[in-house]
Amino acid sequence: MARRLVVRVVLSVAVSGLLAGCTAAVPGRPVAGPLPVVPTVTCDYSLPADGPKKDVDPPSAKAESEGTVVVEVKTSQGDLEFEFDAASAPCSVHNFRHLVEEKFFEGTACHRLTVDGLWVLQCGDATETGQGGPGYHFDDPDAKTGGYDRGVIAMANRQQAGTNGSQFFIVHKDSSFDPDFPVLGRVVEGMDVIDKVAAGGVVPGTGFSETDGRPVLPLKFVTLSVK
Repeated sequence: MARRLVVRVVLSVAVSGLLAGCTAAVPGRPVAGPLPVVPTVTCDYSLPADGPKKDVDPPSAKAESEGTVVVEVKTSQGDLEFEFDAASAPCSVHNFRHLVEEKFFEGTACHRLTVDGLWVLQCGDATETGQGGPGYHFDDPDAKTGGYDRGVIAMANRQQAGTNGSQFFIVHKDSSFDPDFPVLGRVVEGMDVIDKVAAGGVVPGTGFSETDGRPVLPLKFVTLSVK
């Protein structure tokens, strides 16, 4: 009887020793130790913003500065997939993800298409006036800028620090302009959808010129979700 008790105690101690070095189980992922710490930066989403807006609470101030965010987008013209790099523009990527989760973009349409010299489709204004936003502005001081080649997604702003909001643009043909716009990432699926909208041209009298205005083919966001 005493021998059985000793064996049970030894086995209990051995099992306890194994478990002491493990973290709590994560569904779908075998964990043998603590997960790596993801570096973060602190962002200020409290800068004042004027103009029309669709009110939404700003995101938390802490933004991950590494990692990839993939967003699946269903539009009136077809499906898209965006891939964002947090290291490229941490405050902007964190903000975009927040707006997706808040369903800010759903039901809105891209309000501006340019098809000469500057080749972009601009979106993200819930008022579709080109002046709207989420009710706040923010800066992204360490963001990558420049290199606006085909497929790039970047923030639209007033070319001044602290004027990022919700508007962004998709480059549909390699473009060269001032590097003032934080680069979020790229369209990795669905550039044919963007090309179709660009090929449709601009509605006359809706913008700065006959090559800069509201797209003839409306690109309306139906749903967006983070994969």
